[in-house]
This record gives sequence, structure tokens and C-alpha cells, in this order.
Amino acid sequence: MSEQSIKLGDVCLDLAQGRPVHVVTDTGQTVAEWSEANNYNLLDNYGNSRFDATNDDRVFDVVYCSSLKSRPSKTYAYPESRLGRIESEAADAGRQVADRVVVTVLEELFERAATDDDGAVTVLKRYATDVGYEDEAAEARELAEVDRIIGDEI
Repeated sequence: MSEQSIKLGDVCLDLAQGRPVHVVTDTGQTVAEWSEANNYNLLDNYGNSRFDATNDDRVFDVVYCSSLKSRPSKTYAYPESRLGRIESEAADAGRQVADRVVVTVLEELFERAATDDDGAVTVLKRYATDVGYEDEAAEARELAEVDRIIGDEI
């Protein structure tokens, strides 16, 4: 398992099948919590048990991305230990794709909030911090401020 954690939007390999999957949801639950809520023990699943999944593993909903013609119609709940994150960010100075997306979205929101209402900037900053994107929010706010100040001058 890589040092960087799996995030929404990551492409991973299903280690049991060797097939690529796309992470569509971090359920916010452990295997134990998910199993109880869904009346299905993820640890009993053969594919999960092969990778020493534990009740403390985080659970992600994924879809298989098999081919261009493939249209995912079902999500699968997999423990983190079954997923091998593909480190595509090696080509981007180590920055995870999900983090780049978050910064881009937050930058646009900060620009809009600064234009509409300074109180909205505070709420947006607090929300981003609460969901674990404090660094990305700071970067996005700085980018939005630069865009607002110099705008079309570049």
C-alpha cells in the first residue's frame, strides 16, 4: 500500500482481479460499520479475505473501468486493503489527482464567494477545513485572490 491514502476520484487496481477501478465514494465507514449497516460481512468475501482485510479498513465504493464500451452499472464496496492506488501523480510532482481537482473547484468557489459575499469566503474556508482540505483550500483561496486582483492583466 502506498503512503498516500486513497481518495475520491482515484484510479486503483482491484488486487483480487487485477482490474482497474475508479473510486466513486469514500463511504466514511470502516469494514465493521459498513458490514453492520448493510447486513453483509465484507470480511467473508473471498476476494477481500485474500488481502488481510480487517474490521478497521476504510470502505470505498468503486466501479470497474474495463473498456471504452463499458458502462458501469454497479458499484462495489471494497476495503482499502483490496485496492492498490495507481500513482499517476508521479508525473505531477507527487500531487494526487483528487487534490488538484479539489484546488480547482475551491479556487472557483473562492473567486465567486469573494465577488458575492465575504462571509461566504469564511464559510467556504471552514467547510474545506472540516472535510480535510485545509492546505488545498489555502492554495485555492490564494489563487482566487491573485485572479481577482490581477484578473485579465496576465
